[in-house]
Amino acid sequence: MQPAAPTTPPRGTRPSNRRDITVQAAVELFARNGYAQVGMSDIAAATNVGASALYRHFSSKTELLVAAVRSGLGPWGDAIGEPGGSNAAEHLELMLHRLSITGIDHRRVGVLWQREVRNLPADDQHELRDELRSAAGRVADAVRAARPELDDAEADTLAWCALGALVSIGFHNLELPRPEFDDLLFDIMLRIVSTELPDAVRSSASAEQIASDSLPRRDQLITVATQLFADRGFAATGIDDIGDAAGIAGPSVYNHFASKQAILAAAIDRAERILNGELETVLSSASTSEHKIGELVGSYVRRANTDRFVLRTLLSELGELAPADRQLARQAQRRYIDSWVDLLQKFGSEDPVTARIRVQAVLLLVNDAVQTPHLRSQAGFEETLVVVAENVLGAAGSV
Repeated sequence: MQPAAPTTPPRGTRPSNRRDITVQAAVELFARNGYAQVGMSDIAAATNVGASALYRHFSSKTELLVAAVRSGLGPWGDAIGEPGGSNAAEHLELMLHRLSITGIDHRRVGVLWQREVRNLPADDQHELRDELRSAAGRVADAVRAARPELDDAEADTLAWCALGALVSIGFHNLELPRPEFDDLLFDIMLRIVSTELPDAVRSSASAEQIASDSLPRRDQLITVATQLFADRGFAATGIDDIGDAAGIAGPSVYNHFASKQAILAAAIDRAERILNGELETVLSSASTSEHKIGELVGSYVRRANTDRFVLRTLLSELGELAPADRQLARQAQRRYIDSWVDLLQKFGSEDPVTARIRVQAVLLLVNDAVQTPHLRSQAGFEETLVVVAENVLGAAGSV
């Protein structure tokens, strides 16, 4: 069972677990609304205290975000570090099962890691990344011990993909009864680390976006703005930043777009049109549903690796759109995922919720992997992602 969240105490009381209550409230608010949109006063209101009371525990919102991220990384580390099993394969399975339970208990923390850590000062980012790398390294060691035929880079890739699937559940609200949910997430991660990797692969690490200076000015602005939004976040990116990156004066941006929000809407619309165009190509083929899923996986992996900044923006910045644009974008996302789920159900036997959780895990683990430079630089990166994703979905190979 998921541990109960700390109960918000009545105003005027001083519970001994005030710090934990504050951290859990911050996790929920940062994940739901975004770090830039949440103030200390919002967190105070959610915990029935005055804003000044929060500063007895946290000197700043930055310190609170660090604590919020660590509230999930700590239990992950504990789950990874617990001993178990009489042999390497059994130890790996027990580790993944503990991680699945812990991941569901702390499902929103992955959103903070993926989307909000970039708001922290560089030193805090590096420290948290070191903690995550340490956790991933211990998972990779367990994979390597259970599968000695893998080299260190292969085990590392599988470990990071498993963690990417683990955090995917923070980006949706799909639910299953416990322990059915635990078992599904365990199965997804076990399929990832058990994937038989291709023997001979070509290097695919060089896939990059088209050079922005070769594009028409409007498209150039979308391209450079998207990279800035992905790296810094929408709120931290100004019109002057976009103009500088495009080699023009900031005010000149308004010759092409009415606002920064209009650039974001255009970027998300372009990403959706590209993805849906590739989806239609796959759906119109004469292949079986199983092979169509394989083709769709390959298409998505290549697109994600080529346009990783666009997809990261699509994932993390929808909340910055105007309400009408946000609603349209979310409807488009749902329709896109619906197509994957429909195909998966045509050759599988899982219910719609389970199939959707699998699809979401695949999309998020791919998006996470293409944002991770040391993985992207490995030979055969795209091919590895394809076979991992196909294994999670139980689809026929397309590499």
